[in-house]
Amino acid sequence: MNNQPEKIYALCDVNSFYVSCERIFRPDLADKPVIVLSNNDGCIISLSDEAKALGIKMAVPYHEAKSIIERNKVITFSSNYGLYGDMSNRFNQLLRQFCDQVAPYSVDESFMCFEGFKEDLVKHCQHITQELRRTLSLPTCIGLAPTKTLAKVANHYAKKHKKSTHGVIDLCCPQQRQWVLKQIPVHKIWGIGSKLSVKLRHQTINTAWDLHNADFKVLQRMFSVNMERTVLELRGQPCLNFETMPQAKKSILNSRSFGKAMTNYYDLKEALSYHATRCCEKLRNQNSLASAITLYLYAKKNHQDRNYQYQPQITLKFTEATDDTGLFIQAIEQGLQRIYSPNIKYKKAGVMLMGISSSTGHQSDLFVPLKRRPELMQSLDNINQRYGKDMAKFASLGFSKKWAMRANSLSAHYTSRWNDILTIP
Repeated sequence: MNNQPEKIYALCDVNSFYVSCERIFRPDLADKPVIVLSNNDGCIISLSDEAKALGIKMAVPYHEAKSIIERNKVITFSSNYGLYGDMSNRFNQLLRQFCDQVAPYSVDESFMCFEGFKEDLVKHCQHITQELRRTLSLPTCIGLAPTKTLAKVANHYAKKHKKSTHGVIDLCCPQQRQWVLKQIPVHKIWGIGSKLSVKLRHQTINTAWDLHNADFKVLQRMFSVNMERTVLELRGQPCLNFETMPQAKKSILNSRSFGKAMTNYYDLKEALSYHATRCCEKLRNQNSLASAITLYLYAKKNHQDRNYQYQPQITLKFTEATDDTGLFIQAIEQGLQRIYSPNIKYKKAGVMLMGISSSTGHQSDLFVPLKRRPELMQSLDNINQRYGKDMAKFASLGFSKKWAMRANSLSAHYTSRWNDILTIP
């Protein structure tokens, strides 16, 4: 432990997160093949090890794997984002009990930073994985390293070799780091991806170790400064900042495909109002204001087309930045009237807020009649946070939700809805 750097990064990742969340309240699903589908039950986005063993692949459309699924009686779930979001919050709350610096990276993985830790860090992380399994029933793996990129590599290796690593691996040791980097294909490196890896292979860079040994100045000229940082991070030199608070977004997008094609103007207005409401909640949550909104509609000429051929959109600007949901909904009605065409079967809609700035220190224009209602928006957010999403909402959101996504195999909201809480007779 004396040879370890003063600052060590760790990446904790939940194995098959969506499937693991479904199994928490269904212990009968242990050791059985399970998959979770994307929006509208379209593609496979999470699968258990048992499902992988059957040859089912990630991101494959459900209909392409349907024969394997039915033949092997694979249990199928629609995405239950309410459950997954709540379990993600509990996951990060528990991590903060063991580390004072935790930065959520995605819904199922978080970075941790240990500074001046004098105890055996591998044993400490093994204890974290045990507690996550004991208290939340979430199987996890942790990668330790002197940089965030290497922590990602370590986590990937730990997940691939759960039995030999016991879910935790430390790459602070240069000898072990070299051995692991030689086993990792270059496209598995954080930030590389499949397209960039093809170009790297033309430079005879096939593994993470090859990239580690490459001339980073040459790669920087060929690609970008991010490639240079990746090489340096693989060498153990930290180049990426550790931020416990996510950076405020420069634009906020919310969009969904419909469960069935929509032609009715008012159904489209409901859908867009819903997306605007979600965007405004995110906007206020990061203490920001937006000065423009863009509406999107998507339609296909026929069912066989994979891409959208008809994509009308419009951007509306405000005279002053705001976070008032009501003002954005008013803008939606103005914009939709201009881009809507009857008799077209729309399959998707979305809203993007742009021109985002911080609300802190914002000076309103005395000569602009645009009014903000911070007290009303705060009350709206407080009610919905306490009693549930859209318990208080604008009438434009409606009640029918004919545009809602298809979710034929949705599980119960075990942790966020009173009627779905498990009861023991």
